Order: sequence, then structure tokens, then C-alpha cells
Amino acid sequence: MSNSPFFLDYLEDGLVDWNRALDAKELIKNKYEKLLKEGLISKEELERYEYRKIYDLQQATEKISKGLLLIYAGIILLPFLIVAEIRNFDVRHPREMQEILNSAEKFIRKSIDLNDIEKLGHEPVKVSNLKELLELTQHSYRRYLGITDLAKCLKSIENFITSSLKNKKWKTLWEIVKTCEKSFNFSQFSQEVLQFLKRCISGDEEACKKLNLSDEKLSNLLENPYIIRFSLIMAESSIKEFLDMILLTSYLEPLSTASRYSVSIDNTRRELLEDVKENQDNIMSFLEVKNTDY
Repeated sequence: MSNSPFFLDYLEDGLVDWNRALDAKELIKNKYEKLLKEGLISKEELERYEYRKIYDLQQATEKISKGLLLIYAGIILLPFLIVAEIRNFDVRHPREMQEILNSAEKFIRKSIDLNDIEKLGHEPVKVSNLKELLELTQHSYRRYLGITDLAKCLKSIENFITSSLKNKKWKTLWEIVKTCEKSFNFSQFSQEVLQFLKRCISGDEEACKKLNLSDEKLSNLLENPYIIRFSLIMAESSIKEFLDMILLTSYLEPLSTASRYSVSIDNTRRELLEDVKENQDNIMSFLEVKNTDY
């Protein structure tokens, strides 16, 4: 790797694999499918090119996720910390708050150590303690904050990344994506944030202390409440994108070698490989939007 931060190297390498998959897609469409129709290559030969493309897709998501592991922790915690701060979660449930922060610290510590990243092998989502962080956060949403929609989203992601191979299906992944799209709606929190600001302006020292903003900035936010809403919408959009990448990486993780050595793989991995092959156009369209952001 280069002298740049290792996570940037992973992102760059992942994008190289992604571009290779795009090139393979065009080559298959413009050349090999025509050769198949003309009887110049066999169906098995075409499949080998498709499996190679799937391998490039798997490598792309694996490397991008290794580069984004540090961000994943923040993405999971960000909405929780926003709500927890407003509702004094740390005061009411200090032990649970500390448990979540300890889990995040553990995850972050391993995310900034190249040796720990390399120990994850080809399964950065499965082998990391992402499951623990998801479990603690969704449990607190549900039990202490009464926010069941967000809890349901995170629980479904947790279940997917820990599920057996036979349960890793594109259809299941897509259902989770749709569920989470509905769950991550921060508009419900914008009014709470605004009320929090008003309390500070009215002389609530505790609210001001938590906000840690100057009087000028507080007044500006109150005069322009759309700034709060816009910021939450942007956060909401970013969180959804990263959660989608976690799901997609988990879906493709078991194929780190299967798509290259398709002849010798077991039946369960073969079923997953065929599921990916069947849905490869949807997968690439789904991933293409995200890779334009990196």
C-alpha cells in the first residue's frame, strides 16, 4: 500500500475493483453475449465471465467497507446520540450509555489499526464487532427511547449480517433496505431540536451547556429553523447510504473465493452465487449510486 492512510488505500482499491466490474459488465453485454448468440462461445464460458464480474463486485464492497469501518460506527451512533442528547438518555440511563460508548470505542480502536483490519480477512462486516454495536443501539432505541421503527431497522440489519448462508438472499436484503428507508425519518426530531434551542434562549443553562453554541449561532438557528431540518435530512440520507453498504458487503462476503472457483464450492455457496448472478443488474445499479459518492 502507499504512504496515504490505509483506509484511503482500501477505498481506492475498492473503486478499482468496482470499475473493473463495470468494464466486465460492458464487455459481457457488447461482446460475449453476442458471441453466445452466434454460437462462438458456450454458456459455461459466458458464466465464467459473469462469475469474474461478481468476484470484482465482492472485492469492491469488501475493500470499501474496510475503508469505511471507522465511519460505520459513527453512522450507527449518530442518530442515537442526537435523540439521546435531547431526551437526557445519559442522565437517565448512564450504565447503558456507557456500555454503548464502550462498544463504539472498541470498534473504533480496531477500525484504525491496520493489523486489526487485516485480521478481518474477507469478512469485514461479519468478523468485526459491528453486530454488538447494532444490538446495543437498537435495544436502547426500543427499550429506553420508545423508537421502535429505528430499532426494527437496526435489528433487521443485525439479523442479516449474522444470518446463515442460506438466508442471505437479495430479496431479503431489498426488503430490509425498504424497511430502513421508512424508519430513518429525522423530521420527527427537528421539532424536538428546535424546542431544545428555545429552552436555551429562554435561560435553560443545562440546555445551553449541552448545545455549546454561541448566542449568535443560537439566534441564527431559531430565525432559520430550516437549517436544522436540512442538516437532519442530510444526515438521514448519509446514514441510509452507509447502512446499505453494510448490507451489501455482508451479502457478498461469502463469495470471496466462490466466484473464482465456482466448480469446487459447496451447494450453499453455489445457491448464493446463483442468487447474486440472477440479481446482478439490480446489485450493480444499487451499488453504482453509492460509489459516485466516494
